[in-house]
Amino acid sequence: MQVLKIFELFLLQPLVWIGLLRSYLTAKRRVTYERQNFHSAINSQLVEVRHFFMDGCLLGILMTIISLALGLVVSPVWVVLYEALATISLIILPGMLVPVTVFGLSWLGYWLMSPQLTTVGGILQQHGISTTSMSGNLVVNGLMLLAVVLGTTALLLRWHDHQGRSPKLQPDQRGKRLVRYQWQQLLVLPVGVLIPGDWIHATLSWWPVFTVGERSFSIILLPLLVGASARVYKQLPQIAWRQLATRLGGVAVVSVILAIVARFAVLSPQWLLGLLAFVVVLTWVVMIQHRFDDRHQQLRFSDTEQGVRVIGLRPNTPADKLNLDLGDVILECNRQPVNTEAEFYAALLKSPTYVHLKVRNRQQELIITETAIYNGAPHELGIVLFTDQED
Repeated sequence: MQVLKIFELFLLQPLVWIGLLRSYLTAKRRVTYERQNFHSAINSQLVEVRHFFMDGCLLGILMTIISLALGLVVSPVWVVLYEALATISLIILPGMLVPVTVFGLSWLGYWLMSPQLTTVGGILQQHGISTTSMSGNLVVNGLMLLAVVLGTTALLLRWHDHQGRSPKLQPDQRGKRLVRYQWQQLLVLPVGVLIPGDWIHATLSWWPVFTVGERSFSIILLPLLVGASARVYKQLPQIAWRQLATRLGGVAVVSVILAIVARFAVLSPQWLLGLLAFVVVLTWVVMIQHRFDDRHQQLRFSDTEQGVRVIGLRPNTPADKLNLDLGDVILECNRQPVNTEAEFYAALLKSPTYVHLKVRNRQQELIITETAIYNGAPHELGIVLFTDQED
């Protein structure tokens, strides 16, 4: 019964519901855009919402086991500060996800509130505002939680590397149509952490408290904001997301190593905060490197004058059997040259039971592929092309 009450308190926190709303709006905008620009949704399911629930529960259980096994203790003041900053970020930055930045800023704010370490904390204390005390162990635990944020983001990118294949059209400086792909996923993980003392029990008498040695602790489910927003213009999305996952996983390992070293080294809280800031900056460097690598690729997902370029593939359609990939250019359909979307579907209608394609792939190789299609429904083939421009 007490475990259910702990979970109920987690569900009462605004960050959980604002995170869910953000995931829903992200999915709804994607589906609406696809229907307006490509005849029908490439993936009509609200997968971002489904992952919010399913992955959030699965990863939350896993990270809670790891957190409690390591005995991660956090300050209740930091928890309140972190949730407030995370909630505000989701409201004022609707097009971005900045979990790592918010995490770093929360520790900066917590440090500023310590009268032993900063003059800001002393001024706050003089004006009757509650301040904090910071120990090295708390910051070390912060490094471990930051590793959780980065590690789970890397796992999401690996698990859902097929996500983020929804094209968005935009013109370049010369007016030529280009395509970008975006991977955007948000989770609010219920991660079990320890709160020192009976701070919660003093307000909620039913809250469980247990004692280890001479110290007492309470358990809460910390709503940990996890996710990322990444774009590519010139790379295959699936490859780009895997590469980004590997890099973020590497930063998570660095954070764990620093936490282990700091646990045994005698470092002041300021130095430990420097290590935490180093991991945050290293994450920014990874995201900047991701953008830099994309800009220096040769492939561009642009409209073409010869043939029609594939910019999307709907799952669970005949297109799955055609061995096509994003960026491929269809030169012929049913042995007829095609240079526009209208010509492509006109060629499809001449053979209602199968499709025969001549394709130039990204390696500039010519391939022939064919498959059966739904009788009388050429748009159900599952290939998404540039729509024809109106004169």
